[in-house]
Amino acid sequence: MAFTQPSKTITWDNLNSSTMDLFDKKLKDTLFNRHVLLKKLMEKNNTYPGGIYLSEPLTVEEGDGSFYRGFQNLNPTDKEQFTTAQFLPANLQVNISVSYTEDLQNRGPAQIFDLMAAKFEVAKQTMRKKMTTSVAGLFGAGAATGKAIMGFQAAIADDPTANPTAGAYGGITRVGSTQVPWRNFFLDGGSESNLAGLTMVRLQTLWGDITDQDIQPDVIVTTQAIYNKIYGIADAIQRNGNELAKKMGMTSIDFNGVPLIVDKNCTAGRLYMINTSFLNLKSHVDDNMKAHPFVIGTGQLVKVKYITWTGQLVCSNPRYQGVYFALT
Repeated sequence: MAFTQPSKTITWDNLNSSTMDLFDKKLKDTLFNRHVLLKKLMEKNNTYPGGIYLSEPLTVEEGDGSFYRGFQNLNPTDKEQFTTAQFLPANLQVNISVSYTEDLQNRGPAQIFDLMAAKFEVAKQTMRKKMTTSVAGLFGAGAATGKAIMGFQAAIADDPTANPTAGAYGGITRVGSTQVPWRNFFLDGGSESNLAGLTMVRLQTLWGDITDQDIQPDVIVTTQAIYNKIYGIADAIQRNGNELAKKMGMTSIDFNGVPLIVDKNCTAGRLYMINTSFLNLKSHVDDNMKAHPFVIGTGQLVKVKYITWTGQLVCSNPRYQGVYFALT
């Protein structure tokens, strides 16, 4: 993390002044700029004002319309096009702690600044990893009781009629013939010789399932093992990578013009095709990577600063998301 040291003399007593504003701003600005998936999911900067639940309108029906001629009577009957899913927000914190021992060892302005730069770099890496873990982050299934992110295993389930909780997502069932629009598409690699059966044609099949004219995925994420397999069967042009990923210093494969990338936290055996027009991280307007002032700990000689985030991953149109699983 690159910081420009201010001319103001830094002491531990003024760490909660404008000096810390520099670190706080840099943390938020640089947290996602080298992570394609997080950047795509948060680039719309969607926020919500508060409340016990996040409410998300989901599209269930197209509008009504018909061809007509002359004085033919028209049908004004409306269709119920939307319903509302509800999600409990997740809460995440990362702390920056400075012990009294470190305090004594870093009393000079330069030492204080260098220590804080190192501490903030660790906080950035920790926050990024926590948000993408397969346990409680983006690649997890979450929990109806809240706390964790309702991740891809919920929004883009292996079997949306059964996972993650009896086929329910956002409090709405995905079971039954009328609930097809709520379901993501999926391919079961286990019925196709697992990873050995993966081909570019099978990837294109999933791509075609979740594409409708100009509505198509804008990022694909998978594991290193699956990426390596695709790398081996992709041609030289595809292996050249995607321009967006290159600008962020990441390697990728270009698949239909979008980046196919690796995330170390991606759940084993899965490849996700994602359309972030309908899938994004919503953040609380007052708790979006909020940096709290340092406070003195109780029972310990330590100063603690918390970085917090409240929000949830929400999908407003699961039919435009896809997963290829059992690729082991």
